[in-house]
Amino acid sequence: MKRFRIIYIVSRVNSARQFELVADGVRKLGVEIEFILLNSKVTPLERYLREHSFCVTRLSLSGKISLLYIFLALFGILLVKRPRIIHTHLFEANLTGLFAGWIAGVPTRIHTRHHSIIHHQSFPGAVKWDKLCNWLSTHVVAPSQVVADVLTRGERLSSSKIQIVHHGFDITSFKLVRQERVESVREKLNIPKSKFPVIGCISRYTEWKGVHFAILAFQKTLKKYPDALLVLCNAQGDYDSEIKEHLSKLPSFAYREVLFEEDIEALYQCFNIFVHVPTGEMEEAFGQIYIEAMAAGIPSVLTISGIAKEFVRHGGNALVVDYKDEAAIAEAVDFLLCNPKKSKKLASNARKEVNTKFSIERMILQLMKLYFGELNKTKL
Repeated sequence: MKRFRIIYIVSRVNSARQFELVADGVRKLGVEIEFILLNSKVTPLERYLREHSFCVTRLSLSGKISLLYIFLALFGILLVKRPRIIHTHLFEANLTGLFAGWIAGVPTRIHTRHHSIIHHQSFPGAVKWDKLCNWLSTHVVAPSQVVADVLTRGERLSSSKIQIVHHGFDITSFKLVRQERVESVREKLNIPKSKFPVIGCISRYTEWKGVHFAILAFQKTLKKYPDALLVLCNAQGDYDSEIKEHLSKLPSFAYREVLFEEDIEALYQCFNIFVHVPTGEMEEAFGQIYIEAMAAGIPSVLTISGIAKEFVRHGGNALVVDYKDEAAIAEAVDFLLCNPKKSKKLASNARKEVNTKFSIERMILQLMKLYFGELNKTKL
C-alpha cells in the first residue's frame, strides 16, 4: 500500500482519547498522519502524540486576533507539505484550516461537524460561518443522523457531501476496570459504599442538557432511598447558578459535584444507575456518554437525542422517558432499582449493541473508506 499524508487540524482540545486511538489506528494501516493543534499551551493530547512519535505542530490560539496569524501559518505549512487530505475539527480549526487548504490547493478538505443545532438556536450569527465551512469542504463528516439532518434541512447542504461516521470507542476499556481503580475514585470523590443507590450524571451545566430535571427527579428518589447519592460530573457551565439553586434544596450529604474525573471508566463503575436527559432530540450532535455508560454496563434512564435516535430502544437497552419530565425520570430509576433482573438484562443488551456499532475499529475503517475513496478520485 502506497503511503500518503493526512493532516489533522484540531482546535481547543485538551485531552481526547478518540484522537489518540484514531492516530494509532490510521498509522497501523500505513497512513502518514500529522497533527496541527491550535492551542495556547501544551495539552495532554499533544504530549501523547509527541511521546508516540507523531509529527505535531502547535500554533498559539489566543483569541480572534490570532486567527490571521494561524491562517497564514497554516497556508505556509500546507504549501510546503502538500498533503492530499486535511481533516479539521472544531470551529477555529475548521475556519482557518479549510480556508488555508482551499487557497493552498489541497484537493480533499474534510471537516467533522461536532455540533448540532446550537448555532441555529442560540447563536444565529454563527450559522453563516458554518455554511462557509460547509462550502469550503469537499466532504463533511456527520457523527449522527441528527447532524446530517441539520446540515441538509437547516443549511441546505447537499447530501452528496455528507458522510456519516459514528464516533468510536475503546469498548474493552470500559469492561475491564480493576477494582482498585474504582476504589481510588470512590475515595477521591467521597462515594462511600454505604451510599445506595448512586445515581450518576455526566453533563456540563447548560440548560439543554437537562441536569436540573435529573436533580428534581433525585429529590423524589431520596424520599424512598434516604442513603441515595447523586453524582454530577463535568459540573460547570453557563447554567451553573440555576443548577446551584436546585441543589440547594438537597441536603449537602446527598450529592457530589465533580469538575472533572480523568479515570472515567472507573467513575462509571461507581454508579448504580446512569441518567442522561437532554431536553430535545436535536440537542446532542452525538452524545458520547450514551455509549460510555452502556459500554460500562450501567443501567440507564435516558431521553432520546443525538446518536440515541439511532439505537436506543425503550425496554430493549435502556429506559426512555419524556423530555423535561422529572416524575418519569424518578419512576424509571425506581423501576430499575426494584427490578434488578430486568435492569441487568437491559445493561447486558446495551453493552452488546455498542460493542458492535461503536468500536474504534469500525470508526477507523469508515474514515479510511472515505479517505481512500477521495484519493482514488484525485488519482493519487
